[in-house]
Amino acid sequence: MFKINLKISAIFLIVLYIIMVGFFYNFYQHLVVKDAKQEVVNILNTTNTIRSYIENIQKPVIYNLKKEGKLYKDFFDSRVLSSTFIVQTIHQMYSNSQKLKNHISYKYKLAATNPRNPNNRADKFERKILENFRNNKIKEFSTTLEENGKSYFFVAVPIGRNQKSCMRCHSTPDVAPKELVQQYGDKAGFYEKVGDLRAIISLKVPISHIVSSHIKDFLITIFMALTIFIVFFIFLYIIYKKNLKLQARQDLLLLNQNKLASMGEMIGNIAHQWKQPLAQLSFILVNIELNSNRGKLTESKLKEKIDEANAQISFMSNTIDDFRNFFSSGKPQVEYDIKDVIALAKQLLSATLEKNRIKLDIDIKNNFRLAGYPNEITQALVNIINNAKDALVERKIKNPQISVQTFLKNSSKIVTIQDNAGGIDSTPIDKIFEPYFTTKFSNSGTGIGLYMTKMIIEKNNNGKISVKNLHNGASFTIIF
Repeated sequence: MFKINLKISAIFLIVLYIIMVGFFYNFYQHLVVKDAKQEVVNILNTTNTIRSYIENIQKPVIYNLKKEGKLYKDFFDSRVLSSTFIVQTIHQMYSNSQKLKNHISYKYKLAATNPRNPNNRADKFERKILENFRNNKIKEFSTTLEENGKSYFFVAVPIGRNQKSCMRCHSTPDVAPKELVQQYGDKAGFYEKVGDLRAIISLKVPISHIVSSHIKDFLITIFMALTIFIVFFIFLYIIYKKNLKLQARQDLLLLNQNKLASMGEMIGNIAHQWKQPLAQLSFILVNIELNSNRGKLTESKLKEKIDEANAQISFMSNTIDDFRNFFSSGKPQVEYDIKDVIALAKQLLSATLEKNRIKLDIDIKNNFRLAGYPNEITQALVNIINNAKDALVERKIKNPQISVQTFLKNSSKIVTIQDNAGGIDSTPIDKIFEPYFTTKFSNSGTGIGLYMTKMIIEKNNNGKISVKNLHNGASFTIIF
């Protein structure tokens, strides 16, 4: 039968769920950062495409309009001729629309070493990245940053290198449109060459924003995992309850089988114990008849013989009561003395032990009181002593002996039952407590007596039973 420890299973499932939540969190964090990086790179590549469109299509159209005289020669308006201004404006509009939709918030920046707009001047960190791009050491750059106690995800890519058309505004001030020089001055943004890498563009995203934007997916995942774990636990609980019912039925069946086996043994014991009183009663009746026939049956003699007969009948009645109480069940827990239980077990087995000339020594070093089911403890002791008796008889041990001892050790109340039958042939020795395991011949042992003994002591009476082989026999130890 498949056995389940519900408490251990619950702890295991909780620990496993916590580990899985941690795994899912790390997985989602890694995944969303990876997705965010790809999204950011796509935005930056789109930005470069826009810049390329402005440089290669939009600006040449405006320059041709100037040549044709449709625009004056020194015309300059950053809204149509500054790719940096146009891209920043487009990105700002895009970022605002994303915020309205509760999407990830980005911080866009163009960083250059010689920018016309001071806000676009590269810091030390950005200059180092720009230098690596200029030397073709990297094609894109990403990392995480810590600023003011917050974590950010940072991605940078280079803008397109200067083309010939770029020189109209970035070569020398005298070539540039006058309105441009008037607007930005003649110092910054000039004296560049074709092929120069002017700047990088970057996006900086708070990692908390990345994670929070995917929190719904994470919560759905852990909720689904929790649901699966709960369903699985319910499934285990159902199996556990069914196992309890099956175990209870099996225990009841084994207990009944053990009771029947014990009953057969006890009936034999009753018959043996009644032989002597019945013989004595027969002798009393014969004596009364003889005295009556001889005219010697006086009133006092009759009363004496009746008293003797009543004593024998009382003994037989007490014997029946002892066995009846032994087989009774369903009683509440009571307090009892261990010596009384041992005395009852001895009385129940006295006939069979006497028949097989087995000496039963009882040494009550310490008598102690217990709370539980004394009849069950009696049954457990009877099972152990009966097993010892069978081993002694089967092996034909000379001077067979069984000793029972009680004593206190620290806070433990201990009972030991030891025989001189040579020990138990079982490896490991604890297998004798398993159901249907027996060292006897198949026709003389059921293998349930010691199993039920263990169940009675450990499950019903909060004790602990163990066994070991000594130099001349087996020793059972019961600890309460």
